[in-house]
Amino acid sequence: MKTATKIERPKSLTDIAVERIRAAIVEGKLGLGGQISEAALALELGISKTPVREALLRLKADGLVDIHPQRGTYVFSVGREDVLQICRFREILEAAALGEALAADRKGLIAALEQNLRTMKEAQRAGVARAVPALDAEFHGIIMQRSCNTYLRDAYRLVEHKINALRWRLPVNSEQIEHCQANHAIIVKQIREGRLGQAQTILKRHIHDTQDAYLQAGGAA
Repeated sequence: MKTATKIERPKSLTDIAVERIRAAIVEGKLGLGGQISEAALALELGISKTPVREALLRLKADGLVDIHPQRGTYVFSVGREDVLQICRFREILEAAALGEALAADRKGLIAALEQNLRTMKEAQRAGVARAVPALDAEFHGIIMQRSCNTYLRDAYRLVEHKINALRWRLPVNSEQIEHCQANHAIIVKQIREGRLGQAQTILKRHIHDTQDAYLQAGGAA
């Protein structure tokens, strides 16, 4: 007996608004610290203010939006201390996640990371510079998702979208991007050779080294 094909529920207007507004913030179409107009967003998206308002509340939970009663709604902004704490937070979480991901499925982790490296090289050769932020996010996301630890993953979501927004604001020809790709390759090499401690150390150093670039990207330098 054939089982019925599962019917996918269509996305709600709020879900669509969340995706579109999040992308606008992350990709820099809405500037950091800038005020957000519910009416303007509703007009642009062709929907009423209600799903836009609900979407902004969700994005506030993601850390991408600050809502101030009587003052308005703004895209998040970051200060120097924010960036330093976010990077330190990432060092702790990603190093722990790497250890768990290796224990859970070493071959699967290596295969996924190596595929990411190949895709990033292809994007660079093809001159598709704007694919790099998403691929950088994917590399780190692979480590988190394969850790099989829901608490680590939930904790990472506290900063994930903010980091993506800062990645997108790095200059296309940034030396940090080339440095990032080189570090990713070294991390994968250490994992492949079974040197977990060394891979974790390099991963932490790699995240620490992004601080200055992110400070400049977020206007907090």
